[in-house]
Amino acid sequence: MTNKMTQAIAAGLTGISLMVASAGCSPTPPTATQPPTVAPQANATPQPNSTQPPTVTPQPSSTPQSNAIQTFSCTGRKSNGWEYDAKFLDGRFTQITWTRSGQPTYVSPLTFDRNNEQGQPIYRGAFQSATAISLVDLGKGNVRPGSQVSVGTEEWGWARGTCAIAK
Repeated sequence: MTNKMTQAIAAGLTGISLMVASAGCSPTPPTATQPPTVAPQANATPQPNSTQPPTVTPQPSSTPQSNAIQTFSCTGRKSNGWEYDAKFLDGRFTQITWTRSGQPTYVSPLTFDRNNEQGQPIYRGAFQSATAISLVDLGKGNVRPGSQVSVGTEEWGWARGTCAIAK
């Protein structure tokens, strides 16, 4: 190959190299548009070489969240005429309010004792500081409208109550 030919080929290759380099490195003018977002899809998986994370819209939970948000009232009646209203607030039973015609209203604070063998939470308290009270959450801590409790007093026996959203 002649020297002139070698120089021409080298010059041509240099020009091609410069064109490729300038095409790959040329600055792009800024634009006012945002990069596209990915529409949420069921079971979508992120792309491994993606430069932007996909935008995903949160989906509503299918599990009930009412226990932490709402207060429940579980009401029942003892065989001796005392009516009770057990309050469920922030994931636990906190008190029982006792009412009976011709009698003053009494409030019995409750404390969590333990879970029984069936996984049902048991709460303890007292009526007028003298009569022991037990409340068994038959819904196993998942209180919702229609759930039941069983309230026992040492002298009056047991009675079931049904829960509803407190007003």
